[in-house]
Amino acid sequence: MSFRTIAVVAGAALALTACGGGRAAHDSTAPIRALLSADALMLVSFDANGDLSVSRDEAEAGFAREFTRADADGNGSLSPIEFTNWSNLVLGGSQIGPYRLDFDRNVDNVITREEFDTEMRARFSQYDSDENGSLSRTEFVRLVGQARPPAPRREPPQDIGRQR
Repeated sequence: MSFRTIAVVAGAALALTACGGGRAAHDSTAPIRALLSADALMLVSFDANGDLSVSRDEAEAGFAREFTRADADGNGSLSPIEFTNWSNLVLGGSQIGPYRLDFDRNVDNVITREEFDTEMRARFSQYDSDENGSLSRTEFVRLVGQARPPAPRREPPQDIGRQR
């Protein structure tokens, strides 16, 4: 995960925590909000045997499958258009990350299989918080604050005592 992504998630968590200062923030029965990022959704899809965790081998097979899916012309590298098309299909959009430059570190407008795998392995490692070589469901979830009950609707203030 890039520094920018971590900063955005941390900022969102702080903002939600600050906004949740009411009764629900201290209510242990209030539902918890969580964030599941686009790359996490992709990694979850690599669970080939249905055991609710993604092993390193399953991840490596998933990386190969996704690179092949992205490499539309089969030339062994991804152009910016191929990456954008893949990102829209697999990640839900090119604006939510991971971004092309996360993969194309030398900024030559070509993502090689090695660059793709390097970034994907780094993302796998970032999620593997217990460093056991596999990803459990809890490692994918990032808590961002607790849900708040709806606030009562307020009427707009009326001009009382205003002189003309």
